[in-house]
Amino acid sequence: MSYKHILAAVDLSPSSQDVIDRAIAMAKSDGSVLSLVFVEVDSMALSPKEELEFQAQLQALADKCDYPVKDCCVVIGDLHIKLSGLVKQMDIDLVVCGHHHKVLSRLFSHIPAVANAVESDLLVVYLDQ
Repeated sequence: MSYKHILAAVDLSPSSQDVIDRAIAMAKSDGSVLSLVFVEVDSMALSPKEELEFQAQLQALADKCDYPVKDCCVVIGDLHIKLSGLVKQMDIDLVVCGHHHKVLSRLFSHIPAVANAVESDLLVVYLDQ
């Protein structure tokens, strides 16, 4: 399957690089457009300073890529809702995200909600502890 626009959803942790690397591998094989997103799920609003800090962290990840990144988006809200909206708005046909296999992740994973909400293919990358 070939993809035109891939969206890598990251949490800005060190394991974000694994998600980005997988998205880049997929993008390189198809010559796809690549975009990055960070969804702040723990806040209702961000101060301008916080938003700039998140944007700088996301841009730093993009700058390390050995593949062009079209867009870097920082959004606030429920992960599945925000990803669903971006998929439609940006014409995304593959979302790449990560998943930690921890006890709390098994109880409160966002993956089922994301899988049911996004209207694109979804690649879930296993992330080491």
